[in-house]
Amino acid sequence: MLTSVPQEFRKFSSHCYTLRMILKDTSRSLEDIQANLSLGEELKEKLSSNVIGTLNHMLDDCYPGVLVFGQSCHAKAAFINYILEQSVLPLHSNNWRWIRLSYGLVKEVRLTLEHEYEIVEKLQAYEKPWITVPEIDLKRTEQEASADHCQALEIRLNTTFLKDKVNILVPPDYPSEYLSDILLKYLNSILPVIIYVVSDESLNDAHIKEIQVIKETFQDLPILFVSIMESDGITTSESLTESEQHFLQESSNNQSSISKSEQPNKKIWHLRNQLINLGYLSKNENNIFPVSRSFCTECNNSLICDYECKEKFVIFVQHTFKSYLLNMASMLSMIHNECLKSFILTTFDMAREIQITPQRIKYAQMTEAGLYRSLMDIAGKKQEEIAKIIQSTLQDMKQNAGEILGDCYNEGSNSQQPSAKPTTVEIQQVVLNKLGNYVAGQLVQSVGCLHENFTGTLQRCLENLEKNCKDQDGNVLASDAVKKIISAAYSIELKSSTSFSVIHSFIERLRKFLHSFQMPWVACSPQQYDFTWRLQTVINMLDSLSSSKLAKTVSTQFQEVVRSSHEAFQSAMRSLENQLSGKLERMEEQRIAIRKQYAPRFARLALESTSLCDLVQWGMPVLSREIGRGQYGVVFACERWGGVDPCAIKSVVPPDDRHWNDLAMEFYYTRTIPEHPRIVKLRGSVIDHQYGGGCSSAVLLIMERMSRDLYCGLRNGLSWPVRLQIAIDVIEGIRYLHSQGLVHRDIKLKNVLLDNDNRAKLTDFGFCIPEAMMSGSVVGTPVHMAPELLSGHYDSSVDVYAFGILFWYICANQVRLPYVFEQFHNKEQLWTSVRKGLRPECLPIFSKACWNLMERCWSAAPEDRPPLGEVQPILETIWRKATVDSPATGKIRET
Repeated sequence: MLTSVPQEFRKFSSHCYTLRMILKDTSRSLEDIQANLSLGEELKEKLSSNVIGTLNHMLDDCYPGVLVFGQSCHAKAAFINYILEQSVLPLHSNNWRWIRLSYGLVKEVRLTLEHEYEIVEKLQAYEKPWITVPEIDLKRTEQEASADHCQALEIRLNTTFLKDKVNILVPPDYPSEYLSDILLKYLNSILPVIIYVVSDESLNDAHIKEIQVIKETFQDLPILFVSIMESDGITTSESLTESEQHFLQESSNNQSSISKSEQPNKKIWHLRNQLINLGYLSKNENNIFPVSRSFCTECNNSLICDYECKEKFVIFVQHTFKSYLLNMASMLSMIHNECLKSFILTTFDMAREIQITPQRIKYAQMTEAGLYRSLMDIAGKKQEEIAKIIQSTLQDMKQNAGEILGDCYNEGSNSQQPSAKPTTVEIQQVVLNKLGNYVAGQLVQSVGCLHENFTGTLQRCLENLEKNCKDQDGNVLASDAVKKIISAAYSIELKSSTSFSVIHSFIERLRKFLHSFQMPWVACSPQQYDFTWRLQTVINMLDSLSSSKLAKTVSTQFQEVVRSSHEAFQSAMRSLENQLSGKLERMEEQRIAIRKQYAPRFARLALESTSLCDLVQWGMPVLSREIGRGQYGVVFACERWGGVDPCAIKSVVPPDDRHWNDLAMEFYYTRTIPEHPRIVKLRGSVIDHQYGGGCSSAVLLIMERMSRDLYCGLRNGLSWPVRLQIAIDVIEGIRYLHSQGLVHRDIKLKNVLLDNDNRAKLTDFGFCIPEAMMSGSVVGTPVHMAPELLSGHYDSSVDVYAFGILFWYICANQVRLPYVFEQFHNKEQLWTSVRKGLRPECLPIFSKACWNLMERCWSAAPEDRPPLGEVQPILETIWRKATVDSPATGKIRET
């Protein structure tokens, strides 16, 4: 009924307040992240500021209102008078100003500009009491001919319909070309419920253009078309004949089209067909959604008759408000989920960086040390080999002395020189350059294998370590030092005066040595320096060179370069290690902050926003009988909710913020797990703030209802093949969780649920968490907890250990504790014994294959436990054998 409209506005206002509080917490948290975390800028780029700005505008600056358009002022007046149940607006009128009707304790009228500034003007409504607003006060003046200067008539009424901040707005009846500008200018702060009132049998071109402008302005918002049957107002059901009422009631319930010949009211069906042809109505749906139907964010346009207005107008308002709420809550939920995804990925990257960086440093130091030792070995222990290389080179040069001179002199030339010294210097330069090139080439070949062994991986490792520490403190980079070491052996640049080459240094020393005394082959008297003389000079010079001395010189110089580069590398690595140590400490601090502070905060916000979506879309679930009780909540049966029938509801009342955060993280991880046949899927959540009479808030987690848990199944008796099938199902579920990067951490009998066919699904993800988000907290059920859980350093293999204990129960076909565990009076004694190696006893009914599998799964060392991909084939082999041995009791497993 129309009296329910204020209630819908009240509910909408309440939900908007909740969203406003969530948005403020979200904005504060994002500012905190941007100020304190390295991923703050990355999140800022991912989350467009337009999203937060749009939400702030919708929640802080906007208010809901019924926006009434129509074919004429008469049609709009008839509709408004009907829903207000009084003749407020004159029927036969036109050329209206803006009209806004709102609630007031005293009936009054005032004129405003842009709905804000009151205009002091004498209105006829001031002169005497009125029931209907004087027509002259509604009409625009000549000065208001422009759409930019249109004044608004504010009407306040003390009526129930307008309570709870219900506003009705009627735009002025300007031509459609001005309408868009008017709506954008004056309705920027309105969340409209759009009504279009039709009084004629069809729409003309001007009306069609007006509707098109409305759709373009308000994008995807739905429009409720209301057809007025009578010229003097909205028809009531009493004015129809009994047969017409009966037919129209049936047509209201029937969603299929009806032929004109069967219609008692041809007018509305003619209008309906026109709207269908224009694309404003669906052919298969001539009415708005029933209340019981599932709701989506896209609400369709609808057409109703005036006699349906009391019922269907309320539903349309409800659906429009749902659309607003779902869109806003979905935008908030998107922000929260995006942040949580970034947190998880970032903590994975941080954990990997914290773990791998010391290994990279260690690898770089070991590899460079190996390179240094290898080069020093070549320079020291292989000096004789270098001498042989030089001796061989000298012999080759003597045999090809003519070719050496041919590079600088033409054979047979007879040039005159004023003295022997310039010619001798030229010959020295030629000989030494040739010698250097030959020796360098041979030396590079002798150590060439080191290039492949030490360059690629080491260089990439160092560049990765230095990428965030480059050029800090002005120190030499470790990668540059390695390049110098490698350059000493491979990059010999003899022609460059700036080259840091071993052979180049050797040649310079040799040249100084030769210049320090008079050459024995240089005559004191002038002579002709022909080609024969030069050739003899070259041979004499080569004869005078000692290969052993040259080898020693090369070796010494080579060692000096390598040692110097090695010391530079060690210094650079010490500086790099100090920088990375500080960086890793800051990274670990941020990882802890994300895990303990930011992720739980956003998970709680995500729980609130998503729960509001579910509440708006599906309503509050109705709890039925209690079907289970656990450590952290009570499980109730529930009939159909959210398309799940039947479903189970886990009701949890978190006592403090820590439990709220834990529950929120469970909700997020469970909600994001994709559909899988071996995982109980969480279908939705609702926060019940009135739980327990309003003294506390409860989180209702809705999931599919299963038949029983494995504890009850074993207690009631299950055949051996069925139990093996359950074990295989559990392994499949754990493997799937691990593939999603999650660790369950609480595999036990009560967390394995069975359906009507005794197929198993994992549930209760209260301790489920990504590996990188694990803080080392001690969680789980004592009997199923791996020894390393107590140390705080563990990984996904704890689920393999827990499965080993679970498999003991499955094979034993009992729920009683293993005998060796029953003797302990508290969990501390049990944990102490488990750390020392105590495990469940082997029962006589266990096969060797089953017992071996259990022992491997609950091995003390995590690395000794088998991967689940190996466990599953073993179980399947045992299952196949069991079905052959007892085919009557075994179920053939689906593939």
